[in-house]
Amino acid sequence: MSFIQKNGKNSAWMKQVLRNIVSDIILYESLETNMPIARRATKLIAKLIGWSKKDTLCYRRLALKYLVNKKHQGVMEKLFSNLKDRYKDRNGGYTRIIKSKFRKGDNSSRVLLSLV
Repeated sequence: MSFIQKNGKNSAWMKQVLRNIVSDIILYESLETNMPIARRATKLIAKLIGWSKKDTLCYRRLALKYLVNKKHQGVMEKLFSNLKDRYKDRNGGYTRIIKSKFRKGDNSSRVLLSLV
């Protein structure tokens, strides 16, 4: 994953934000964020769910690289047991992005990112 540096943020910061968001989406199944981050997270979630459907040791190790497992202990178990069974007949479109209210402080647009 390579990202363009914007507004003083570097690529390591963006990778960590995406890892946190993807882990939270898998654990809680819904999250409010902004549109660019939601679109990037959607791609990673689709990749992780695709790996969980194949369920080999190699794909488990690759998924562990993207998830924040120290923060949430049940993320890997939920991904490779519950979500694998839920999406076994689905070929894509695992997430839904719904536009939400604007944030009060800076009027930034917010979206609700959730699993279907």
